[in-house]
Amino acid sequence: MHAQALLFQANLASQRRALAALGALVLGAHLWLLLAPGASIWRLQPESQKLGPLQTRVLSSGVSLAQPQSPATEQPRPPIQQKPRPPASASATLPASVGMSAVASEVLPAPEENLNPPNSDPNTAALASLSNKLPEVEAIPLPPEVTVAPAVSVPPASNALTAKVGDFPPNTQINYKLTGQERGLTYHAFGTLKWQTQSNPSTPKAYEAELRVKAFLVGSRVWRSVGSMTENGLAPLRYSDSWRGERAAHFEAAQKKISFSGNTPSIELQSGAQDQVSLFIQMAATVSAKNFKLGSELNVQTATARDAVNWTLTYKSDDSIEVNGNRLETQRWVCLPRGKFDSQIEMWLSQAHGGMPVRIKITQVSGNFIDMEMRDAESLPALPS
Repeated sequence: MHAQALLFQANLASQRRALAALGALVLGAHLWLLLAPGASIWRLQPESQKLGPLQTRVLSSGVSLAQPQSPATEQPRPPIQQKPRPPASASATLPASVGMSAVASEVLPAPEENLNPPNSDPNTAALASLSNKLPEVEAIPLPPEVTVAPAVSVPPASNALTAKVGDFPPNTQINYKLTGQERGLTYHAFGTLKWQTQSNPSTPKAYEAELRVKAFLVGSRVWRSVGSMTENGLAPLRYSDSWRGERAAHFEAAQKKISFSGNTPSIELQSGAQDQVSLFIQMAATVSAKNFKLGSELNVQTATARDAVNWTLTYKSDDSIEVNGNRLETQRWVCLPRGKFDSQIEMWLSQAHGGMPVRIKITQVSGNFIDMEMRDAESLPALPS
């Protein structure tokens, strides 16, 4: 029994040695596979697809950042040349005063300037290229400073629009048929011109003058003048323009000024000044009392509800007008436009109607116009004293 036990232990030891040798052999094989030179089974990509280190570069037109080191196998790149930034006063956006050539020359580069030199900053080059595509800016003259012109001296007596109390027509109303054109469309309406004074012989006497235009579905627009009659003619006190509200001008003789509603600045009052409605009546009295030759001119400061400027009325022609089958001999007076956007005013004055206008035409620069032709006339009572 003892001999058998010894034999069993010897066999067991021999098997252990065999297993240890086999384990050592397997371990050695694994170590060889891992460490042997030239082996590539653990590399997931071939050498041609091997990625180098991640490189980040920030381009800036004003700040130069340090660049990372390149790999040893990569050729070094030349340093980037930064284009200097323009001074703070220059901007890529054109200034508000683009009309001044001096400022424009500072903003836009000169034609001979190289806007995209080699190795320049791409951001700066793109901005320069955009500026180069802008159209050339021509010098635009600045508008003249808006000022209120000083009042001119009163015209000579021979050209002044003056009239005496006895030269004015009797109290009357002229009824007109009105034809107008607006934006190429023709329309029709009605109009009236009223003139009334007090009957008492007191001096000065009050007067009222009113021009009214009425259109169907539109309503009425009324221009009204009130004041007094003096030894030189009409002296307006208040002029108003009423349509969807009212604007007015006030003649303040004591302060020698014409003031307006709203924030419109006052204007110096000149001797013999009229408004747009009293002008028709003053013209009627002047033409009735004096004999004028063709080409004669009359000067008068004329106020609207917004301003007051000097008008020059010229005796243009003698025209014959038909009213209800009757021929009326008239004098055609014209006030030409004083500015680029002013209207032309024409009036045909009839001696048979006390010099009152039997036709009035107002033509705008756009070609729109209103043409008022008399239908008939009627007498009015005097104003109450």
